[in-house]
Amino acid sequence: MYPPVVTTGSPTEALDGVSEWVLILQPDGIVGWSNRAFKEFMGGQAPGGTVWDIRHLFPADADRVLDDIRDVIETGQLRSGIIRPVQGINGERKVIRYTVIRHRDPVQYTSVIYLYGLDITDTVEMEELKKTAFSQIEKNIEQFAILGDHLRNPLTAIVGLCDLLEDREIAEKIQARAREIDDLITRIDRGWIDSEKVRNIIRKYYDIGAAGTHELVARAIHEEYIALQKKAKQTPETNLSMRPWDELPRRLKESNLRQVEDIWRAFHTINCSIALSTDSREPLFSFTESEVEFLSEREHEQWMAERKRKGWEYGRVRDDQQKIHDCIIPWEELPEAEREKDRNAVRALPGILAKVYLKIIRLDQGKY
Repeated sequence: MYPPVVTTGSPTEALDGVSEWVLILQPDGIVGWSNRAFKEFMGGQAPGGTVWDIRHLFPADADRVLDDIRDVIETGQLRSGIIRPVQGINGERKVIRYTVIRHRDPVQYTSVIYLYGLDITDTVEMEELKKTAFSQIEKNIEQFAILGDHLRNPLTAIVGLCDLLEDREIAEKIQARAREIDDLITRIDRGWIDSEKVRNIIRKYYDIGAAGTHELVARAIHEEYIALQKKAKQTPETNLSMRPWDELPRRLKESNLRQVEDIWRAFHTINCSIALSTDSREPLFSFTESEVEFLSEREHEQWMAERKRKGWEYGRVRDDQQKIHDCIIPWEELPEAEREKDRNAVRALPGILAKVYLKIIRLDQGKY
């Protein structure tokens, strides 16, 4: 049995009044405390006089949520921006974006998990409406292009017939009108071509929706990875990770998203963040050499820790089948060529972000 969660005192009293859902969970997913917003959504007490369990809230995704909890307990690092459908006791359905944080009790040497959930149902529904609207706009633009083709064919015939008219004054008037219509059709065609780049970007990234910037960056990094693998003569047949983002297994997507979360945290340690880029002429951000070294070493340590959690070990000869890797060693022992790979990955980040109209900014004038 786990010790009871203390529910008196200012922390829980303050959390009880917030509009977001706040849960204090035991490692096994049992809810030790919940605030008023959560209780109102779930309809009061747990069914059958039992205690609330995370399985009540996420009936379809309970195992995945428990995996999130275990990961936070093991690593001590928060998980944020996770989106899951939830269900109230009365059948009401919502979509929440939640953050999971570990809190370790220094007296009892136990861990509890804080789960903060924000209701984004309206946002998700609005995103669906926007997708529908964009789809309709796309169809309308296509119809304009088709209309142009349908108009130009008879227009060509009319101009040809004008050459047969004996009254040249009337023929010239008809041809002048035909040129005006042709100019209008040409402008429609040019607009269709000029908008292609914009429409491709929207079509490619619009389905990200409420998942937000984290997934946008993860997709951009994944595309850069695919490009590098192609240069190395790899193919999706020899490297399954080269598949398009939407075809990646869930574990690889979540691993990439965790990498992005860590990049965010790393940027904050050097007083930097990510912002929207509105000027394509703006020069790319440049890290100092000390920042490159710090971020590279940090990324290697994170990669090594994740590998070890998954059962990988060091070995002089890499063997993926046996989970043996020759780079699972401290940064200072890593061959210079391998360290330079990590440094180049850091240096490439500003360019990768620029592809999806994001940039790195300094939060103050100081440098790391």
